[in-house]
Parts: sequence; C-alpha cells; structure tokens
Amino acid sequence: MNRTTVALVAAFGAVVLGLTVLLVSEAVGASESFVVVGGVVALAGVGVLTGVVMRLPDPNEGEHGSSDHA
Repeated sequence: MNRTTVALVAAFGAVVLGLTVLLVSEAVGASESFVVVGGVVALAGVGVLTGVVMRLPDPNEGEHGSSDHA
C-alpha cells in the first residue's frame, strides 16, 4: 500500500465515522457537542479527500502531454 491509498482509506473512514457520530447523536438527542464533533470530523475527512484527489495525476495526460483533440 502506498501513501495515497492509506490517505484515501483514512479520509474515507473519517467521513464515515463523522457522519455516523453526527447522525446517531442527532437521532438519540445527545448533546450538541457530539453533533458538532461528528460534523467537524466529517468535514475534515472531506477536506483530506479533496487534497488527496487533487494530488492524483491526470489520467488524460499521456507520455506526450495533454491530449486535447478537438
């Protein structure tokens, strides 16, 4: 496993965990701090996912650079 795969798995796990905490704490009527923590974890996961995806190489670029064929 390379670093990109680990980062993607960790970020996706953070999104799932954050949404789970957010939804369960809202459903059972837990304190607002649990809802906020779940939201923050989910948003952090989305931010990390965005950063990892932005660093991935463009699949349309081959050996000869950009493939803009109009």
